[in-house]
Amino acid sequence: MLTKISKIIALVIFTVVLTGCANSDLSHRYLMRGQVVSATPDNIVVCVGFDDGAKVGQILETYRFTLNDDNDDGADFFQKVEKGQVKIEEIMNEHFAKVSVVKGTVKKFDMVQLKK
Repeated sequence: MLTKISKIIALVIFTVVLTGCANSDLSHRYLMRGQVVSATPDNIVVCVGFDDGAKVGQILETYRFTLNDDNDDGADFFQKVEKGQVKIEEIMNEHFAKVSVVKGTVKKFDMVQLKK
């Protein structure tokens, strides 16, 4: 009886954790993290807006995930490489903001996160 209850509790905990991991809105809302969705020389747009708590003037770190050349056992396949910083110039709506490059380089699909 006790083993059956333990299995049910473990299954419920696993389901809750799995559901939490699948909810990307959580990372947007509490970590203020997004992605560069458009990057031209005169217009860079990121998917961070009002709903994420974005404000004009905030500095976001930019980074890119690249394949890791390290072939050692246990090495991660991808590594996080910092690429620079962007500044929020205009909040377009609840989902998007226009930014300008403060330093470094920015490409479409780079990740952005509020500087801590």
